[in-house]
This record gives sequence, C-alpha cells and structure tokens, in this order.
Amino acid sequence: MTLVEAEEGDRLIVTVVAGEEITWQALRFGIDEGAEISLQKKIPGGPVIITKNQLEIAIGRQLAASIQVSLKPEERYP
Repeated sequence: MTLVEAEEGDRLIVTVVAGEEITWQALRFGIDEGAEISLQKKIPGGPVIITKNQLEIAIGRQLAASIQVSLKPEERYP
C-alpha cells in the first residue's frame, strides 16, 4: 500500500520509494527504505502528516503516493 492508502494511527515501515527524484525528495525528510514512521493525519485533498523520531512532517500527496509502506506487525494505536 502507499502512504496515502494507510490509515491514521498506523505505524509503518517504508518498503519502496519509487523513482530517483522521489527518492531524493524523501531523503530530505529522512525517509528511506526501512524507515519507521507513524501516520498522524491525512488532510483531505492536502498533505499527509507523519511522525518520524518525534518530528512531525507534512508530505505532499504526490510524494506520499509514491512511497510504499507496510504495517509494522501488531503496532496500531488509536
């Protein structure tokens, strides 16, 4: 699933960042394959808000749609 398809509250592991340009954009936020992130909020028609190492980051939908993630095993919180 992509970061856009994940649900608020999900704890995730980044599995694939598609494309060289997208990879560079994601790396600016410290997001690369294997990174552990949490999805905090999805703004309708706007950015996706994640946390990584206690830092909140707003990621544009186009970038978020290019980042493949998987759920961290048994780590979903309300």
